[in-house]
Amino acid sequence: MRSTRGERRNHRGRGSHSLLKPREALESLFAAWRAGDALRSAAHFGIDATYREARGEPIAGRDAITAHFTRFFRDGPQWRFEVDEIIVEGEQAAVRYRFAVAGPEGEWREKPGCAFVAFRDGTVAEWREYEG
Repeated sequence: MRSTRGERRNHRGRGSHSLLKPREALESLFAAWRAGDALRSAAHFGIDATYREARGEPIAGRDAITAHFTRFFRDGPQWRFEVDEIIVEGEQAAVRYRFAVAGPEGEWREKPGCAFVAFRDGTVAEWREYEG
């Protein structure tokens, strides 16, 4: 990976994620998601990272991940994301969560899921989700 600390600092606008441990990095990522901040969210991912939602095609590279988050936060439905458990082992983590989307009548449709996360150089190298 060619990313340097300076590149991450410039892209994110403050500090480097290499200073965060995986659990702290995930908690920071989730806070950025809940704030609807696409740039801050994507800054948690390495330049050549892969992001894959359940049943979705992989999104490769931080720029594409930024574009995906930007579209979702701007044009997507009302949603919420609740983390039930984070298990960290070295540079890998498993996240058990519940993702809910508001329906047209205001009812919430919730789906449980999990994600396997691999870290490299303090950023997410791969995020892969599974339903159920």
